[in-house]
Amino acid sequence: MKHLVTFASLFTSVGTLFCCALPALFVTLGAGASFASLTNAIPQLIWLGEHKTLVFVLGGIFLTLGLVLPKLFPPPVVCDIDGNACAETKSWSQPLLYVSIALYAIGGFFAYLAPILLA
Repeated sequence: MKHLVTFASLFTSVGTLFCCALPALFVTLGAGASFASLTNAIPQLIWLGEHKTLVFVLGGIFLTLGLVLPKLFPPPVVCDIDGNACAETKSWSQPLLYVSIALYAIGGFFAYLAPILLA
């Protein structure tokens, strides 16, 4: 369950980048036309921008679950005797959650704080 929540939090936090941080980056670099052609090629980016509050709420829920679930319900340690699947999964699961939180914060800054600071 924790791994599913971690992956869901990564994808929703990446969604915050596509709806908010990526357009701001392109416009800041003077590549607004490039972003316009990107949204023409991938029209789903427009939906993410129109529903950014929903994307942020879902991302926040998944990130919170990713942080809280392992503490409330610690997963049982069941590993193969000769396999390193548990060690390998543990080695990338926690950093993936922290990368998701960083992406969420960057997207949140560009979606909600940057317009206020630049206005």
